[in-house]
Amino acid sequence: MSATMTETTIREIERDDFDAIIDINQNALEGVGPLDHEALSLLVKQADQALVVDDGGDIAGFVITLPPGATYESSRYHWFEKRLRDYVYLDRIVVAETHRRQGVASKLYDAVESDVPVALEVYETNDVSLAFHRSRGYDEIGELEHAGKTNLMMVKAA
Repeated sequence: MSATMTETTIREIERDDFDAIIDINQNALEGVGPLDHEALSLLVKQADQALVVDDGGDIAGFVITLPPGATYESSRYHWFEKRLRDYVYLDRIVVAETHRRQGVASKLYDAVESDVPVALEVYETNDVSLAFHRSRGYDEIGELEHAGKTNLMMVKAA
């Protein structure tokens, strides 16, 4: 994996990307839930957007958003489903360790933030993520206790 980004492109997730995406996800379990081939396949199938940053054939990061009405067993997703009508749920965005602090996350957020509100949650103890999201215009609209942690529920208006 490269230490600095070369020519990067943002493109849709392809089945050939699954192994790399799962590896990246499993190395970031402090901030996201586990993922296997079956779960990833289902997420991509239902996704509003399922994108990777491709750094010359190396997956630098990925993002998956879900539309309203998806069949998704997530208390966080259902929390937003009960409260919002027109939005996309940012299920996960993960950057490979070798590509962090190089603008990958910003590229992915730029790609999914559009003409509909984006909803997501951040652990209240994740100060770096909270600062990043607040700097991008996300506002807290509530809290949800999940798995012994407090999730701050956030939305960025369109």
